[in-house]
Amino acid sequence: MTDDNRKTQFVSDFEKNIGIILKISRAYTNTNHDREDLINDIALELWKAYPKFNGDSKISTWFYRIALNVSMNYKRKKKPDLMFYHEVNQIKVSDWLDREEENEQVDLLYECIDDLNEFNKAIIILYLDGNSHDEISTITGISKTNVGTRISRIKEQLKEIAKQKN
Repeated sequence: MTDDNRKTQFVSDFEKNIGIILKISRAYTNTNHDREDLINDIALELWKAYPKFNGDSKISTWFYRIALNVSMNYKRKKKPDLMFYHEVNQIKVSDWLDREEENEQVDLLYECIDDLNEFNKAIIILYLDGNSHDEISTITGISKTNVGTRISRIKEQLKEIAKQKN
């Protein structure tokens, strides 16, 4: 695959999976500015790893895994790779952020999710995005049974957090 073809395919795959990245970045940040930075960091890591994607899993599973790993390590900020921004300048994160739906219930849910530990955030974001227990297991590396147990506990924890916030 030529560099131009790879860039075109990457941008296409990125746009198809932007919902994954938006949901994860919203769960791991509190401001649009931080969210935009995190999305850029995720995009950079996806771009660097893109040539290594071999199709053993769905592209969305691969996007989840990288996005979650980058988000969990977000506090350790890296300098942006300027070559990346030059090469993939078609991607405008602010356009996607403007499309994100806002309402009080969603805001409360994300506030509650923000109080979870990093791993539980990842699990509940995957769950809320409609991933099966098998997919969550593959992405997180824990057993399918453990996924079900954790989701039940996380739901209870979110209910308690929401009660405290109201």
